[in-house]
Amino acid sequence: MTSKLLLTALAASLLLPVVQAQDAAAQDTAALAYRNAVETPPPGWTGPVFRLSHDYPTQAPAACGVKDCPWLATNPSMFNQAPGSSVPVWDAQWSAYMKKIFDYIKEGQDPMLSNQKGWNVEVGGNTRWYHVPWMSYDPTRGREFVHGLTNERTATISDFHKPLEHHFGLNSLQASVNPNAKFETWAFGVYNDYGAYSIGKSWDKNGLPQVASYDGVRTPAGLPFPTGTVVAKLLFTTATEKDAPYLKGSPAWQADRHVMNGQNPTCERKVQIVHLVQMDIAVVDPNSPGRWIFGTYIWDGNRPGKTAWDHLVPVGLQWGADPWTFPAVPRAESIPVRQSVLNPRRPNAQAGCQGRLAGPVDNKQASCVSCHGGAFASTSSALSVPTGTPPIFGFPGLCTQYSLENAQYFNNVQFPQGYTGGQYPDVMNLDTSLQLQVSFFQYAQYKHTGKPAACTQ
Repeated sequence: MTSKLLLTALAASLLLPVVQAQDAAAQDTAALAYRNAVETPPPGWTGPVFRLSHDYPTQAPAACGVKDCPWLATNPSMFNQAPGSSVPVWDAQWSAYMKKIFDYIKEGQDPMLSNQKGWNVEVGGNTRWYHVPWMSYDPTRGREFVHGLTNERTATISDFHKPLEHHFGLNSLQASVNPNAKFETWAFGVYNDYGAYSIGKSWDKNGLPQVASYDGVRTPAGLPFPTGTVVAKLLFTTATEKDAPYLKGSPAWQADRHVMNGQNPTCERKVQIVHLVQMDIAVVDPNSPGRWIFGTYIWDGNRPGKTAWDHLVPVGLQWGADPWTFPAVPRAESIPVRQSVLNPRRPNAQAGCQGRLAGPVDNKQASCVSCHGGAFASTSSALSVPTGTPPIFGFPGLCTQYSLENAQYFNNVQFPQGYTGGQYPDVMNLDTSLQLQVSFFQYAQYKHTGKPAACTQ
């Protein structure tokens, strides 16, 4: 063997451990990104077991026509509610719009939404529904193993009833006593194949974020979500019919959720029951001035019906944050909301800030659009934990007084623009996806410390 060949062989032998280490690191990252749940089922477990759907489409989906996305045939003037236009009133056209999306979502699902069957990701022999990666890393709120539920905003008893009381929902394990008992919310979210294409372009097979440029602005490579994207989210509560009578007959799912110490959630998890209380929907529809349209349903056990789906009652729709309405403007300049429409026959009369849309276990001082409008992640998420991102769940004075913070929070943020005000210069717009935000945050935590933040009581 010549000296040149010997040197080449020596270099290759020295490089091999480095390559192997890199491959092992990539495998570890992929395993964390795409693992099913924070914890695996215990020995002897015979109940349902969640499986992450992440075989994302690699080809851009064809344009969604009105046959496959019938809600796109809606009259665009429904959503053109600028100042000076009439205030929208719930009627048959709003109900019909929501029903078209509702029927698409429930197709192929168990009529009773039973615990044993859970959610079908396949519809008609093809995968329709997919999950976001990097949501099984955080031991406190990450996906549990039974149905893949994640811990969201903690509700209070006043969220389920009048009179309205304000409580920030900061996903924290907070002590509480009756009558302000805390009830955990556990959520299950899915994107259809249109949205899944964007997710797969934003996260590679090794679980690494893919960042690109959109009109000269740094964004996840798969965004914006294309027309035809549908998001569905089931929200379950630890409250029962005793706490909220309209939960009568609500589907009871098992969840590996926090054990309660009196009224206080602890870090320990155990399989317990949660009850369906709300379903959120969101679609990308060019008929909306902001592209996105959000809707929510509430469970009504007193409504007649043969299936679980029959008991989900529309709360309303929202397609903007109403920047012309208090507290985004002073009370003297405020006009009634024009970018939300609420069903007056919903069982729980609460809504969001000044009549904007919010669901039964959402923060009533906020709204769907303004909350999701804060979906941003640090442009340096690959290197450090993001420290400066817009508020999502609230801040002092939210919805109670005119302020710069409220004007920004209830503004309409368009992809890929930054958050209003410019005080968050190093963030990228996630096109309203709070699930993507969780995934970027968790990846940043992994890269920064190599381990998730520990749960604290």
